[in-house]
Amino acid sequence: MTSDIQKRETLTLTEAQELLGVSRSTLWRILKTYQFQALTDVLDTRVKLVRKADIERVLADAEKVRRGIAA
Repeated sequence: MTSDIQKRETLTLTEAQELLGVSRSTLWRILKTYQFQALTDVLDTRVKLVRKADIERVLADAEKVRRGIAA
């Protein structure tokens, strides 16, 4: 992660997609499965944001599954 991303509490969908290494449709499926909310950027309504903590939770759960620990 770049230092800019580390300082922020939200990520764009593109940043979240790159961090997770998934396609846009898979990211939307993850957001729906986890019941995470995609927020609209008030400065640019075309941009959707997700909480970085939510994406970090997905990464942690994925790591647990890879290690054989129930998520």
